[in-house]
This record gives sequence, C-alpha cells and structure tokens, in this order.
Amino acid sequence: MYYLALAVQYIGIIGLFVEGWLVLKSWKDSLRAYLFFGCVASLVNNLGYLLEMKAQNGEAYLTALQLSYSGRVWIGFSLFLFAFELCGIKIPRMIVRVLVLIQVGIYVTILTLQYHSLYYYDTDFILDGQLPVFVHKNGVVHSMFFLLQGIYIILGITALIVSFVREKKKAVERRLFIVILAMFIESVFFLVQVFQPIKMYDLTMIGSMLGTIIMFVSIFKFNLLGTKDIARDFMVDRLSEGVIAVDNDGEIQYFNEPAKELYPRIETNPGPVIESVRDAILHGRTIQINDRIFTPEENDLRYEGESFGKLFVLIDATEHYNRLKKQQKILRRELLTDPLTGFYNRKGMEYYATRLYQEVLNGGKVLFLCIVDMNGLKYINDNFGHEQGDRAITELSKIIREALKEGDMAFRIGGDEFLLIGASNGSEHEKQDFADRVEALLKNYNATSNLPYKIDMSYGPIIARLKGDENELDSLIQLSDAKMYEMKRNRDAHLRK
Repeated sequence: MYYLALAVQYIGIIGLFVEGWLVLKSWKDSLRAYLFFGCVASLVNNLGYLLEMKAQNGEAYLTALQLSYSGRVWIGFSLFLFAFELCGIKIPRMIVRVLVLIQVGIYVTILTLQYHSLYYYDTDFILDGQLPVFVHKNGVVHSMFFLLQGIYIILGITALIVSFVREKKKAVERRLFIVILAMFIESVFFLVQVFQPIKMYDLTMIGSMLGTIIMFVSIFKFNLLGTKDIARDFMVDRLSEGVIAVDNDGEIQYFNEPAKELYPRIETNPGPVIESVRDAILHGRTIQINDRIFTPEENDLRYEGESFGKLFVLIDATEHYNRLKKQQKILRRELLTDPLTGFYNRKGMEYYATRLYQEVLNGGKVLFLCIVDMNGLKYINDNFGHEQGDRAITELSKIIREALKEGDMAFRIGGDEFLLIGASNGSEHEKQDFADRVEALLKNYNATSNLPYKIDMSYGPIIARLKGDENELDSLIQLSDAKMYEMKRNRDAHLRK
C-alpha cells in the first residue's frame, strides 16, 4: 500500500511537470496563465505530500505539510479562474484581489499553525508501519478553507456545464466536456477526502493524478491548448497585415499586433473599428491610416462545417498603390507630353495651362503669355527632308526652354507652334527682356551650328493683369497669336545660311 501510494505520487508529479511545461510553451493569454498556475500549485502540493509520506518525525512532517499547502491553497482558486476564463466570464478585479488576500491569509495561518489553534489543534504524529499519520482536529480556518474550495468547485463546474449546454459548436463542446470531466473527478476525490472517516492517505492525490491524465488526453487528442491555433496565431501575429476576428454576435474575440498598431483603441472601443472596416468592404474602398493604404477583406471563420464568425484582414497595399500612382503619373506624362520636344502637348495645355492661369488669377499676379511659331519649317522639310524638319523643331524647343524663366511652362500646340505661359512680375520690360533672350540665343545657335539652314521663330509676348472674365485665357492666346503673325509678316519666310 505504501509503495503504491508512492508510485501514485511520482506519476502525478511527473505528469504535472510535463503538463506545466506544455502549458508554459504555449503561454499566450490569461487562459493558459491560469492553467499553468493550477499546474504549478498542484505540482508543489504533490511534492510536499511526497515529503510528508517520507517524514519520520513530527517536525519533518510539519515542514512538508507547510510546503504542500503552499500549493494546495491555490489549486481550487486557479481552477475556478481557469473555468471562468474558458467560459468567457469576466470576474471583477476587486473580487479577485479579495480572494487572493483570503488565500494568503489562510496560508499564513498554516505557516504558523504550531502557535495557534485556528487551523489545527490537538495535533500528534505517529507512524503506522511506513506510512506517517498526522492526527489533528480542525480549526475554524480549516473549515473556512474547505468551504471555500467547495464554492470554487461548484461555481467552476456550474459555469462549465452552462457553457456546455449553450454551446452549439461541436469542437468547443468537446473541449468543455473534457475539462468538466477532469474537474469533476478531482472534485469527487476532494469530497471523499473531506468526509472519509480514516485520514491515513490524502485521496485528492489520486484525483490529481487522474485529472492530469485526462488533461493530457485533452491536450493531445482534443487540442485543448489549441496547439494548431497557437501555431497559426504565432504566424498571424507576425504578419504585416492586421487581423481581427469577431464571433457571430459581432464581438471581437481576437486581433493581432499589427491590428492593434493600426487601431490603438480597438481594446477599449472596438465598435467603430469593425463598423469602419465593414463599411469600407461594402463600398469597395481602401482604408488609409497615417501614410499607409490598406485593402480590407472579409472571410468566414469555419471549422468542421460550423461558423465561428468573421475574420477581417487588412492587407497593406501601400506599395501596390504607390506603384499604380507612379505608373499613372508616367502614363499621364506620356499622354500629356510631346515626345519630340519634351514639352506638354495640346492635352497637357488644356490641363496645366488652365491650372496655371487660375493660380495666377487667385494670387492676384500678372500673367506672361506668348505664342511662338517656327519660321521656315516648310523650307527645311522641302529641301532637307522631314527628318531634318523634326531636328529643327527639337533644336528650337531647346532654345525656347533656355529662354524661359523658372516656373514658366511651354506647350507644343501644333506642328511648329508653341504656347509659353507663366507668372510675371508685371513689368512692361519683361516682354523686351524675353525678346532679347530669344534673339541672343538664336543668333548664338545659328553662329555655332553646322546645319545647312538657320533656326528662327516669330513670337507675340504679352503681359496681362487678369480679371477672371469668361474665356479670358482663350482671348489672351488669340491676342498673342495676332502679335506673333504681325511679327512673322515683318520677317523673312525663311532664313538661309
């Protein structure tokens, strides 16, 4: 009998150690924290009782008893917390703190039991063969402690049974059932131990061993600790995407770290978060947070054919949208830009010239505008070919670009016709300054080029204080065009080298 009891202790200790190690490996939330707490408390209790069984005198037995109780006082409490957490029942922090203080107070009376009769009195130590027996009578704190353990057991098992009855998902039902079975068996041995007439062996040790075996089965067979889920969560927590899981009632049950970074208030005020994500999905919109752009997705959470809720994933699409914007910018530039000169084309003029006009008008500034037309292009095409004609237009565009002030814009609006526009300082000398720059550039270019023809152009610069009249920009372009043709009539149709 003695050696059988020792074997039970060793098996229980080894089992609790392995169970605690498995729980510790998967520690990631309050549920596993409470289960680990219970494993450690039971392990200490079993170790202490093993030393009680080996004690050969009263002093050694008392020391082992006090060690054993350093775990025993917390077993019922930890299982109570574990059961409520598993059922999703929140215990107010104040109640938890009060219960902790009560447990500590009980243990203090056990540590000092040789000085009072609150826990045990009329104590004696005898050896019944190899099995030590501690004879005692129970004090008021002892009765209170066992009453409290009974309350923990009743509340915990009741919460588990109610959750089991209400639960509709088979996978969750199996997990709840296995926990109920383990707690029920340990509770039965606890009650038998309380009411047994001969107290030579603590039967709760057998209950602890059986409960440990059942928990092993649940961990490996029924995935009690959610090992697969933990592995998935481990991966999910490290994704750049935000992940939010809600149950069928729309309550948030899980979110990973990226989701918390995106929505810092998701813990305290989750309602608006889910509402905004669902609204974005419904209307096909992206979600912009700070300088990042996210594409929300909604997926059904299903396991073995049952719906557990919804999984929202916020995919970081910033780089994708940045690439699209860059491509759109390139396409727009290609669409609005003349490939020969690099100036904006007529479509570009319709977009940018109007914007620049509006900026000058709103800023109360003066507008510089000039129509430019190349002289002698037909002569160059007829005598030297269209390839040289294109080259002549390219060279003229370089001269125009150099003649412009910073901030001015140039548009090729026809074969050899250009529009120049920009903000002016309002000085009438600006028109003459522009003409002087153009003539100097043309003269220098023609003097140094080896082309068989000369580059020349006619232009009609104007300075206008804008009024905002309807079609004012078109009217100014027509005015500049007329001035340009007036200049063209006064110049040679073409200039030959």
